Amino acid sequence: MSNRAGFTLSLDCEGLWGMADQPGVVNTGVIGDASLAQAYGLISRVLDAHELKATCAFVSAFAAGAEALRANLGVLQELAALSPAWFAQVVPAIGRGRVDGWFGDAYYAALRAGGHEMAWHGATHLCLADETAADAVDLELELATRLFTAIGHTPKTIVFPRNRVGHLARLQRAGFETYRARAPAGFAGRLTGLVNEWKVRDSRVQARPWTQQGWQISPAGFFLNWPSGARALVPVGVTVSRWKSLLRSAVEQGGYVHMWFHPHNLITAPAMQGAFEQTLNEVGQLVRSGDMACLTMSEAHAHFAPVHEGSMG
Repeated sequence: MSNRAGFTLSLDCEGLWGMADQPGVVNTGVIGDASLAQAYGLISRVLDAHELKATCAFVSAFAAGAEALRANLGVLQELAALSPAWFAQVVPAIGRGRVDGWFGDAYYAALRAGGHEMAWHGATHLCLADETAADAVDLELELATRLFTAIGHTPKTIVFPRNRVGHLARLQRAGFETYRARAPAGFAGRLTGLVNEWKVRDSRVQARPWTQQGWQISPAGFFLNWPSGARALVPVGVTVSRWKSLLRSAVEQGGYVHMWFHPHNLITAPAMQGAFEQTLNEVGQLVRSGDMACLTMSEAHAHFAPVHEGSMG
């Protein structure tokens, strides 16, 4: 077990798949190939500049590309029949050849070539919570397996769509081993998260990764503030100061810090780009000085060597 502090960055990579049930967002054109290329380019440049590794959790349909998905359109149509509300935007768009913003195979390939951990964020971003029908989850897994073959990689780590954890026994049987825990949800969770964004001196140390029922579980992590809506009231300087405090507290206590966000957040709230660059610069300095290890989600478990089944570190 290491007493050296650890940092993990996990990215929820989904393009328009994450907004498939939000036609107002899909149809604006704000999130498209050009803007996604800029966002993923920035992420790659910052990570490469500091020689940092991330866990990049991709929606399989986004990662595989248009041709691979069209080759498996039958499974997608079966899913659409089970969950028509979620797929109302998807199937017609792909059928018409409207693919702008729906496919990120180039970003997937670039990040994989960079040595990052490539994780799973669902086949189509359909919610995998327990209330989702088992038949739909089985179709998600069937589509994912086909697309993993097309991609040439089968992940073992999951970041659940919408952070809603479920169907764990089924997913474990499918070969997954590690997942990111669910963050506090609902109005209370959102309010607490917003209040915490103002903590310039934030010395909380997150739970270390733990094991439970054969799973390796990473803590839910802290969301890098997305300065949109009420969160736009939080200055970038406050966000950066808060993250520096979190990182330094982890170093002092041999603790763990897990950051997450969606790459498309950098598009819809451009001020976030500065917060990301400045915070990762701080991480880079701590890694170069030997005070902190930059870990993927799966590496974090080995680094901290969770001790007790069901323990939260």
